[in-house]
Amino acid sequence: MLLDSLSGETIPGATIYIPKAGVGVISSETGTFEVKLKPGSYLVQFSFTGYNPKEIEVAISPNEKLELEVTLSNITLKAVEINAYISDYTSGTAMSRTKLDMATIKVLPAFLGEVDLLKTIQLLPGVQAAGEGNSGFYVRGGGPDQNLILFDDALVYNGSHLLGFFSVFNSDAIEGVELYKGGMPAEYGERLASVIDITQRKGSKDRFQGRGGLGLISSRLTLEGPISKGKSSFIVSGRRTYVDALVAPFIPKDSEFGGSQYFFYDLNGRLDWDLGNGSSLYLSGYFGDDNFDFSSPQTEFKTDISWGNRIVSGGYQKVLSSDALFQVNGSFSRYNFGFSGSQDEFLLEFSSQISDYRIKPQFDFKIGTHHLKTGLTYTFHDIVPNKSSAEQGETIFNLGEPQQFYGHEAAIFISDEFNINENWKIEAGLRVSAFVQTGPFTRFVVDEAGAKQDTIDYGNGEIIADYLGWEPRLSTSYQISEKASVKASFTQNYQYIHLANLSPLALPTDVWLPSTDLVQPQLGRQYALGYFRLFDGGAIEASAEVYYKDMENLIEYKENTQPSDGVDNNEDNLLTFGRGESYGIELFLRKNTGKTTGWIGYTLSRTERQFDEINGGAWYPATFDRRHDIALVVAHRLSDKWTFSSNFVFGTGRAITLPVSGYFVENTLVYNYADRNSFRMRDYHRLDLSATYSTRTTKKRVDSISGEFIEVEKKVQSQWVFSIYNVYSRLNPYFYYFDNQGEAADGTFQVQAKQVSLFPILPSVTWNFQF
Repeated sequence: MLLDSLSGETIPGATIYIPKAGVGVISSETGTFEVKLKPGSYLVQFSFTGYNPKEIEVAISPNEKLELEVTLSNITLKAVEINAYISDYTSGTAMSRTKLDMATIKVLPAFLGEVDLLKTIQLLPGVQAAGEGNSGFYVRGGGPDQNLILFDDALVYNGSHLLGFFSVFNSDAIEGVELYKGGMPAEYGERLASVIDITQRKGSKDRFQGRGGLGLISSRLTLEGPISKGKSSFIVSGRRTYVDALVAPFIPKDSEFGGSQYFFYDLNGRLDWDLGNGSSLYLSGYFGDDNFDFSSPQTEFKTDISWGNRIVSGGYQKVLSSDALFQVNGSFSRYNFGFSGSQDEFLLEFSSQISDYRIKPQFDFKIGTHHLKTGLTYTFHDIVPNKSSAEQGETIFNLGEPQQFYGHEAAIFISDEFNINENWKIEAGLRVSAFVQTGPFTRFVVDEAGAKQDTIDYGNGEIIADYLGWEPRLSTSYQISEKASVKASFTQNYQYIHLANLSPLALPTDVWLPSTDLVQPQLGRQYALGYFRLFDGGAIEASAEVYYKDMENLIEYKENTQPSDGVDNNEDNLLTFGRGESYGIELFLRKNTGKTTGWIGYTLSRTERQFDEINGGAWYPATFDRRHDIALVVAHRLSDKWTFSSNFVFGTGRAITLPVSGYFVENTLVYNYADRNSFRMRDYHRLDLSATYSTRTTKKRVDSISGEFIEVEKKVQSQWVFSIYNVYSRLNPYFYYFDNQGEAADGTFQVQAKQVSLFPILPSVTWNFQF
């Protein structure tokens, strides 16, 4: 077991590597690991993010258990090898899974100097960026609502600032992230496509310290330290943009944009306590908002748009023995969007909100050769998809009562990971989920044309709809050799919360809805097969995976639906339902050690949808269908002072619907559109570069006793990060529009398609510091 000698806490995520055997493992959540070796002498390498690596020579006897003292930098770790399970790259059952630490993420080029966790994930195969100006991302053909984002085990409904240009996660407060694209363990569910499990960093229990950065558009500051030395700690981290403050003095108050501003902010915090005897407690929080204000002095038009997350979570963990762990987590999550617009005496307001209350107890233990996990989750959903009001002077318009949905979601799960023999390992699991929609609720009964025919009122707590879902999981690994294996997995998931969007882009205005008597839960099945291989003593990882996914009960708004149609109506009356499928192959090559590190990933895939009421019922490419997707990431440590990095991305253009002809009706041009998503935007590609200069971490001073010069660590250390986004200034398409010129009467009328792009080449510089 790996333990922090100061706090006594277990150390998950540490790397233990044995070059002679070509075997590497990661310490589990309980700090345990297991390595099967033949008798002999081995060099064992220990490393952990932010610490200097350590190497120790050990002699192994058959079935021997070793207790080691390992010092990583200023932290002493006690490592005890026991009969506990931990998977590695080839021998474990884990597939379609990637771990990234912040040390890797921070060295990559960043948009305007802002290190972005979610943007880095989008450089992995099977994960596709929705494009600039789009807050969503897509995993193996799944929609943006099919990604489960967890932050200290709390649900996050909107992971982006500024329409997707920045992540809501402050890099200085994050420990690491784990992505599951398939083969999900039974403890995870609730979404069809992926799980992004993000862990906030614990504060130092040894000394007070801080870090931060100053960039072109934002600044950040993180402070951490002990509450009671060696027993409890805190960390608090804040970030805010200040473009509004910098630009405001240069915008005349009488201009069209006078008085307009945009900014976002984040505030993270976490408290940790060591209660002794293997018990620990934490309390975590996140608060963040985007705010956009626009006012026109000429027309007296004003608008205020805001959206943001509120998250609070806490947990208790108890190490019952070297083979058993109990933990329980509880959380509250809220995402809200608000719009207010006014002109003269007219005022229009619109808002939507989703609130979740969640608890999850879980046991993790080992019996013989079986590693088991079991537990349950319960979430109460309170959703207001549409709350509207309007008034003109003293007149208040009746837009109906705000819609409100209540849902109870629960699941119980169990998984078992065990060895059939030395080469064959299996992880089998079952998750049984359930969802109940309850009142109070008013159902508007409408006909096929959408006209209201009747209403049904449900009382407080009355059951309106209920669903039960069986979610089997199976992953297996067969070791071909010490350095190669074949893996396969099957996952079946139900999703009871849905995202409805009128735009083909993922925007903050999109509406969350629960499963109801009209909306059945989404169902997804994924099959995956992969080959995994280690090269160069484990320094290089390579994999090839193929997958197939089918999805049922997907939702879309009916064609020609307008936002106003949801007023004094149930939002789910506007929906239509269909199915989808996605399949592809992912190739991945990653180098983890040495001065030069990085990866290259390639995805060849196809994603289609079919709705009876869309596109004449014919199958069509999904908006995020992308045939080819390539990402190349390289980082090179030239010296102790200089590190260079780059990333190149290429993706097939997004599928869109365009008109193919038109005709005039009373001098108004009416377009005839082609089949849905039958056209493609221009291909997307971009190159980013970054250079990081780190100042000296030590300085010389005269020792008061010996009188000789000695090296001591500087109290304040810093680095400069220079980056260039879109080096060759590729004008990637954001959207197309049609410009009409001339007159039809004299034969000069012409229609011309035009492209709108967002960002040319963008250089930036950021100063980071820590003390």
